[in-house]
Amino acid sequence: MKKILLLGLMLVVFSFATPVNAMGIFYTNATYPVLATGASAEKLKVYKKGESFSQNYLFLIEKGDAGIRRAALNGGITKIHFIDVHEKNIFIFYKEVTTIVYGE
Repeated sequence: MKKILLLGLMLVVFSFATPVNAMGIFYTNATYPVLATGASAEKLKVYKKGESFSQNYLFLIEKGDAGIRRAALNGGITKIHFIDVHEKNIFIFYKEVTTIVYGE
């Protein structure tokens, strides 16, 4: 019984430790939207694309910059139309967050 309570407590704690919406308990590999300005999705192929990412190991060491500003600078974007976030998570061992910005 104590093990079940401990596991439940761990799941609650780890669910609040992540700043993004998508999270599987043991594994996540998902992309989801953050922002859309109403720009035409048909032009998505001609928009510039910029990415930024961060990595986390054992919820102890975090490195990188997954910010929107960094992604826009990396893509040479001055006007943002769409933002997506891709998260890869392997239980508590590894987490990677990639911010993808589309714009002009």
